[in-house]
Amino acid sequence: MVKQVYFKDVKFSGYSNWHRQQHNLIAMSDCDKVSICNSCLTPLFLAETVFNNNQGWNKPHKVTKKLADMSGIPAFIIWYKLEEDVLKFVDVKKISPNYPGGYSSDPKRLDPDQWLEYLEYKQVEHYPSCTNQELFIKKLKEDPIAITRKAYASILY
Repeated sequence: MVKQVYFKDVKFSGYSNWHRQQHNLIAMSDCDKVSICNSCLTPLFLAETVFNNNQGWNKPHKVTKKLADMSGIPAFIIWYKLEEDVLKFVDVKKISPNYPGGYSSDPKRLDPDQWLEYLEYKQVEHYPSCTNQELFIKKLKEDPIAITRKAYASILY
């Protein structure tokens, strides 16, 4: 039996199209984002991303939450709003390791700078256990934008 397509405007990969043609006992899920250390490639968090078109806060995420729980890293649902291909804001709901308010909770709205600060925070938080700190420092010093970000001051000085 062909698997149902719930969202009509989604373009599936060739593999996904093939998989959807198989019987229903063969299941799969994708994970939209794996945030990683840019030097040692350690996963920092998982996320499901959703284009925000005012559809509400419903997004299937059981598999992503289970993966995060199993691996001991955080997981989020990130609804993002674009205007003319420019990120206007994100609405973020934490789903692991704790789940404040549960499924029916509202996400927290962040502007792009606030979200960038969180992404930088996760990298800095990971840095003490990074197995490739030399490469991280090299990349940081060579990046004309990153080197100016105050989030990395504690690593540089």
